[in-house]
Amino acid sequence: MLRAIRSALIPITMPLAVIAGLPVLLLTGSRRKAINFCTGLWADMCSALIGMQVEIEGADYLQSPRPVVFILNHQSNADGFLVAKLIRRDIAFMGKAELSRQVVRSRLMQMGGLIMVDRKDASKASAAMQMMISAIRNRGLSAAIFPEGRRSQSLALGPFRKGAFLTAMRAKVPIVPIVIHNSIDAQPRGEKHYRPANIRVDVLPPIDVSQWKMKAIDQHVAEVRAMYLKLLGQEEKCP
Repeated sequence: MLRAIRSALIPITMPLAVIAGLPVLLLTGSRRKAINFCTGLWADMCSALIGMQVEIEGADYLQSPRPVVFILNHQSNADGFLVAKLIRRDIAFMGKAELSRQVVRSRLMQMGGLIMVDRKDASKASAAMQMMISAIRNRGLSAAIFPEGRRSQSLALGPFRKGAFLTAMRAKVPIVPIVIHNSIDAQPRGEKHYRPANIRVDVLPPIDVSQWKMKAIDQHVAEVRAMYLKLLGQEEKCP
């Protein structure tokens, strides 16, 4: 019952964080400072509600000179506020277009840096990538992207799409890989409610993409994905 109540309270944390951020906006006149405050507060409220603790290896790399493209594997619905808890400031998120069905939540998330991507429409996906590149170049935001594109249907790491890597190359910023080991513990597959969990995360050193070439993009993606497989203790499946 307690888990159900805590999970039911998660949706109201975002508007509460926005309300709490209004004084920051009024006092500083800075929308970015207000958004950063709201992002961190929202992540902390969600974590406290469900009892999520995060153990970070390589935390110093989260403070690498920004902007960067953070890439993360995707296991659970809890990954959204896990990302916010880790990165906390100056973030532009990639999110699936289906989130727009949740009108209030999606609007608040867009105010906080969410860029919707329609994975079924190549032209719209390309436009979303250009918006992300613009956010990095012109606003100094760091991207947070799940290269698998969606939550894995199991603990096995899914294929990586090229979008996050192309974004880093075209924006001319490094990639910072974040390996999430067990966020699925916070909401196992098939369960509606969140549960307390101790999430382990590895943050890897920034990857310089300045010398990457488009003709070798598949190899670059495979090499980065191999880092994830190694840390997750998984092996590449043969086709």
